[in-house]
Amino acid sequence: MLWIHIGMPKTGSTALQGYLHSNAAFLAKHNIRYMATGRDRGTGRVRLICQNAMAIAMSRGWSDSPTTEAFVKEYQEHAAQHCILSSEMFFGRDLSPLYDRYLAAIPTPVKFVVYIRRFDDFIEADYKQRAKNGMRTRGVDAFVANRLTQIESDPDYMNFSAILDRIRAQVPTAEIVPRLYLREEMAGNDVISDFLSLMDVPVHEVVLPEGAANKSLSRVASEALGHFDGGAGFDKKARRRLGRVLQQSGDPRLFGQGDVLTPDERKLINNTLETRNAVFRAAYFPDRERLFTPRTGTAHGVQRGDPSEKQDYEYAVKKLHELAEKHG
Repeated sequence: MLWIHIGMPKTGSTALQGYLHSNAAFLAKHNIRYMATGRDRGTGRVRLICQNAMAIAMSRGWSDSPTTEAFVKEYQEHAAQHCILSSEMFFGRDLSPLYDRYLAAIPTPVKFVVYIRRFDDFIEADYKQRAKNGMRTRGVDAFVANRLTQIESDPDYMNFSAILDRIRAQVPTAEIVPRLYLREEMAGNDVISDFLSLMDVPVHEVVLPEGAANKSLSRVASEALGHFDGGAGFDKKARRRLGRVLQQSGDPRLFGQGDVLTPDERKLINNTLETRNAVFRAAYFPDRERLFTPRTGTAHGVQRGDPSEKQDYEYAVKKLHELAEKHG
């Protein structure tokens, strides 16, 4: 059996991939093979935690990608096991080239696992990820306005029936396994144990890594990190390292949720996309009245436009300079 984990983005993919990469012996004990093909940069030594390079090569006409023979050889050697490919970059892309080059060459069903995140949480997490990576967002107001326009104008945006139908059309052997990215409902309350439970790995045997459930940086802390300039030589990798240090600081003033969207925007997004996904819900989660029940209670962060934003931003910048100086 071949399993292809495709995200969606912002559903713990990096944590899952890091675990699969680092626990080959545990996986083998449970009859699981995390495929090396697409993760070894062509050197024969596994160095990458996922098949993102394969997804990129697919979009570039398979330049510098593993041969079909290499993929088939590895799969045949482990055909009695659960074999896994993982890349959130497969999500939303045309998978026909993947089928033509690799999947059509092996006589086996293919299961695509896709985690579905609460609609408003995804938009919030997407903004924060872009902001802390220094990507151009034109600011939170413009970003949110753009997403609201996209939701209104593009009926396929976050329409999971349409997304899964495209996968079936592109990969005729595909079976789709959608999962809701709801920590309180996932096996073991974590995406790692939940994913492995699909391959009959007992939840109690999965030892989760420390930090598997990292708290979310606040919006202003994410923006401060993205704008941070520590001087000459402070590049993208250095910013990522500093982000990890910031995450580990535990400073409560640097963390927050519900601070990207207003309550009215959140309600509009969730209601619109719940309606859009009614067919998907009926097909895969017929016992649920909604995919995601409305939240009760208040947000855990400063609301967008609050006067205290400026002070919190300045505090985050100061903290970043302190951490950069302390950790080099």
